[in-house]
Amino acid sequence: MSKALQSALKSYKSGNYRKTLIELAPALRAPSVPVEFLLIAAQCCTRTEKLAEAARYYARAAELKQGRDALLLRTLAARTAMQAGDMETALTNARLAARGGPFDPEAESTYRRLQRMMLCLPEMEAEQDAFLARLQAGDPVYLGLEAPMENIMWCDDEAITSRVTFISGGEAFTPQSQAQRRARPHVWNDKLRIGYLSNDYCDQHATMMLFQGVIFAHDPEKCEVYHFCHTPADVISADMGKRQAYPGLIPVGHLDDETAEARIRACNIDILVDLKGHSKDTRTSLINRGLAPVQVSWLGFPGSGTGIDCDYFIGDAIVTPDGSKPFYHEKLCRLPETYQPNDNRFRALPPPASRASLGLPETAFVLASFNTVRKITPETARLWARVLQAIPDSILWMICEEGQPRRNFIAYMQGLGIDPARIVFTGRASHAAHMARLQAADLGLDTFPCNGHTTTSDKLWAGLPVVTKKGRSFASRVSESLLGALGLSELVAEDEDGLVALCRALAEDRSRLAVIREKIAANRFTHPLFDTERFTRHLERAYEMMAERGRAGLAPDHIDVPPLPPRDGSFEPADRN
Repeated sequence: MSKALQSALKSYKSGNYRKTLIELAPALRAPSVPVEFLLIAAQCCTRTEKLAEAARYYARAAELKQGRDALLLRTLAARTAMQAGDMETALTNARLAARGGPFDPEAESTYRRLQRMMLCLPEMEAEQDAFLARLQAGDPVYLGLEAPMENIMWCDDEAITSRVTFISGGEAFTPQSQAQRRARPHVWNDKLRIGYLSNDYCDQHATMMLFQGVIFAHDPEKCEVYHFCHTPADVISADMGKRQAYPGLIPVGHLDDETAEARIRACNIDILVDLKGHSKDTRTSLINRGLAPVQVSWLGFPGSGTGIDCDYFIGDAIVTPDGSKPFYHEKLCRLPETYQPNDNRFRALPPPASRASLGLPETAFVLASFNTVRKITPETARLWARVLQAIPDSILWMICEEGQPRRNFIAYMQGLGIDPARIVFTGRASHAAHMARLQAADLGLDTFPCNGHTTTSDKLWAGLPVVTKKGRSFASRVSESLLGALGLSELVAEDEDGLVALCRALAEDRSRLAVIREKIAANRFTHPLFDTERFTRHLERAYEMMAERGRAGLAPDHIDVPPLPPRDGSFEPADRN
């Protein structure tokens, strides 16, 4: 070992990463660099948050290796570049890793994720059939390769999604561990104690945009509510002030599983509600320690929480029909109107923004989609192209970051006969500005097979009609559920042909479209979708029905919550702000 490497290793082991890089610098500039130097440099850059440099060192190291070692380093380069925000470099390395040697699950999953993020639609389509065939055959490697949240972006076959075995945040529960949880002695409270577990406690997070109305609407005479928060600091920093008013907020993010379990158990929770499912940074290992006699999955992930120990999954008759029951290990608890909560008190509803201020043509028929690009599948793009062709004066207005994703999408749509001038891109905006700009569009387009969730309800809250089609999975039925709860089932087409025909009919009959917009405005504070109080009472009744079985020593079973009598008149909150 050279003296330079010995000195660098000494500095590295002492934690002086900047000094290590200085000592390695002469060697790193040499024409031939030992792979060990490159790996140490990559680690130092990672630890000092110089991620783009770390990715370059991993890529250089990969060139000096062969076989699986090279694939591993290429994958590390891709993931590190992705963390640095250099998506083009990430995709280049991921493509080399996935196609440059023997099959590697980590390389393949990284490549597939980046394909979606970069809108590499032809690549996605080219391999999707082969990947699907492997899933249908029950290949255990492929069933464990893709995170459930990534899988539902393109796969709507519940028989497959229910068999995906990839689990983050811990090991899967077992029948034995679940039985032990249910058998653990518990003293039920006179007033139900409900505990929510999430890392989304920030008033600017999409989940809280929906849920925070329920936080304040819970009936203190019926239940005590606790919010066990493991929200990261960077998310909390975006909060605009409502988080500090959330009652019963208990931070557990700084606690390990054993300590967090003790903290939650000290509250003697009757029902623990996991708001994450298979979404980002779930704490599966904590939930699977068994925190309450009844554990429930709701809202965060549109599908079964495979491997996560929950007794019930909250849905509704549309997103979780009877035919879905075999594909959930949880028992279905169906709310009477929609599974999705909505906040009618704090949600912004500003005046509409002008088209001129948004760079939109005044006379065009504006079709808007503001879903994340990861939801834009080849199926979705082809369908949008058909709609654009059916409405000659239309444009597509969508969120997509600058750079390669936009270029890739334009190229794909050009291949389908769409003039790039008919696609108008925009970026992210504050929630209030977003609600204002939505009102400048004529019609909202959905994504398939993963619909808009908060995105769809935002459009409807803003008064923008959304057209969708019937789906085969929870994620592909969400918009239908929301439209039904707002009295707009006429905007749900049976299939793709029906969706194209419906969009064309609305574009050609502007008076009909105006009537629908008036209907949305009239129904906003009279129909169930945005009736936060009514929704919360249904949710509390669901918890009571779960608890009744638990108190009686009965095993969980499917539950359909009966609806309250219809509202008479408006429920618009007097203190809306």
